[in-house]
Amino acid sequence: MKQHYTTLPNGRTYHFVDEPPVSGATPRATLFCFHGFPDQWYGWKHQIVAWSNAGYRVIVPHMLGYGSTDKPSDPSAYSTKNLTNDLALLLDALQLPQVVVIGHDWGAAVAWRFALWHPDRLTHLITMSVPYFPPSKTYIPPSEASKRVPTFAYQEYFANTASTRDIESNLDTFLLAVFQSPNATNFTPSQPISSNEQNSAGGFGASIPFVLKGQMQALLTGDKSKIKHHPTVVSNHELERYHEDFSKGGMNGPLSYYRNTRSRFDDERAAGSTLGIRPNLPVLFMFGTKDSTCPKGFVDRMSVFVRDLKVVTLEDVGHWVLIEAKERTTEEVLNFLEERKDNVGLPPHSRRLLESKL
Repeated sequence: MKQHYTTLPNGRTYHFVDEPPVSGATPRATLFCFHGFPDQWYGWKHQIVAWSNAGYRVIVPHMLGYGSTDKPSDPSAYSTKNLTNDLALLLDALQLPQVVVIGHDWGAAVAWRFALWHPDRLTHLITMSVPYFPPSKTYIPPSEASKRVPTFAYQEYFANTASTRDIESNLDTFLLAVFQSPNATNFTPSQPISSNEQNSAGGFGASIPFVLKGQMQALLTGDKSKIKHHPTVVSNHELERYHEDFSKGGMNGPLSYYRNTRSRFDDERAAGSTLGIRPNLPVLFMFGTKDSTCPKGFVDRMSVFVRDLKVVTLEDVGHWVLIEAKERTTEEVLNFLEERKDNVGLPPHSRRLLESKL
């Protein structure tokens, strides 16, 4: 796959894959894909091949803090406003006024915010595993969020800078936990957990529970002698590749995404009521029923804020939908784009604005 580097006007260098249609014809559209945490650009490898075979140009950047893209040490660089501004600058460098934006996990969270901060740059929005949360009227710190939604408690731990050292020192265990199969059942925890905890921890597989309060820290810093071999959604070779890349690049950048709740709130409050999903933007959302970090209640309420929304529920699939259900995920995107090929979602005045920028 063709890999490139570009330095943006703000001085940041981004590494990205840019795969043209296999046929060599003019692309039907450009798909701009954002990976999540803890992933790399190659988490999209199955989709890159299939979508380029289907006539699309596929661009997948290493997100800020990952791989060969710059890794600022200051967490403020990773605010969603800053991230989306970087990605818009990358489109400018590639002379692409409009794209289809696709994101998974943190890539989905950034994709939703890209639609808020740069609404005229999207023709379609496709997100996976992280539903839309509208700008909040009050600040909710990670500690409060974990009380309201217990399966978000791991985010409170990641927001603590101490988690960087814990994860880097126990990278094998961390990767086994986050890439575990949702159907894995052969892990014996060092301490018993209740049936309710088992059920709520099962989004990534209840065999190594880590999403509830204290579980990830206990897993990384406690006794690991009882952790047994168990299935993961990626191969051993792929796990080794992730381990090598995160060993080289470190975890400070990736974890900094969790350390910007305040700046995200401040940015969005300052923008006021101007921020919202464009009413005529076609949106596709996909999630797995075994993903406990994607509560169905949050999925159901999206229709209040996202007018043109299609939701695809993937039964018996966990968090890593682009890996666990790669064929279904790939086809659902192609079907959606075919269904909505005549609706680019931009009003005439927005098209004129874009043309004036070229």
